[in-house]
Amino acid sequence: MGMRIQYFNGGLANQVFQYIFYRYAEITSPNKDNAWFLDDSHFFFKNEHNGYELERIFGLKPNLLSSFFEPSDWEYFVENRKKGIGTAQTIQDIGIPIEMICEAINYRTDNPFYGHVHLVPCNEYHPEILNFPCENIYYFGYWINKNWFMKYRDLFMEELRFPPLTRDANKSYADKINSSLSVGVHIRRGDFLKLNLHLDTSFYHKSTKDLVNAYPELTFFIFSDDIPWCQNHADELGLSLAKEVVFVEGNVGGANYIDMQLMAMCQGLLLSNSSFSYLSALLNPNLKFFVNPVSYREI
Repeated sequence: MGMRIQYFNGGLANQVFQYIFYRYAEITSPNKDNAWFLDDSHFFFKNEHNGYELERIFGLKPNLLSSFFEPSDWEYFVENRKKGIGTAQTIQDIGIPIEMICEAINYRTDNPFYGHVHLVPCNEYHPEILNFPCENIYYFGYWINKNWFMKYRDLFMEELRFPPLTRDANKSYADKINSSLSVGVHIRRGDFLKLNLHLDTSFYHKSTKDLVNAYPELTFFIFSDDIPWCQNHADELGLSLAKEVVFVEGNVGGANYIDMQLMAMCQGLLLSNSSFSYLSALLNPNLKFFVNPVSYREI
């Protein structure tokens, strides 16, 4: 039996996109003798975002690599990760031949592997990589492409159901979103500022102006990891052009996912360049129009 292992890390959106690829592969893979796993070693030594979230939020129970090994053996994998030795490298070092299919070259720092690596274009749809003639394969990538999702959209919409809203403020936001021409505006700052990935205010000002011209009755719902900054720069962002602006607040810590849940209810979306933003659009059954700053990410 061959092993197929998917790299697994990051915040909720990255986890979901990697899960979507894993599930797509698990369902579609022509060789049913292959066992698919998510490599959850990252969450045993990295304390970032909100940790592993698929089960807590969606009730999902994928095959985690940690469950395949005895606890003492798994601790060896985790200790190696702490030392900068990737999971695939550890598997190869203990005598199990494995190769890597990789769409993102940051495997060299995030999960180092010195064996045979097959590179594929990043953020593209290449289902042929599931047919690779190798017994054991480690897939390193984020696979942020709608086609992995759309093939089994109904299944994923069922599996990725958000839990019911409980906080009164969120219920109120949801009611207003559902009773207005709602446009969710996602403004990602935080770590994007440090990485110089944040979008310039000019992008938002042009986009909000175009949206208001096309839909004069819209209401902007602002989602951000820095709401005070958005409030202080509302004119610069073009938010004050709308007849009404609602700043969505309070969903912090382990409740961040609720922003995505509310964005997935809006009729329109002005997306940021983050996977969190893009996933909210894919999970949105009400979406009628959107503005996407990333050209390769179609909805």
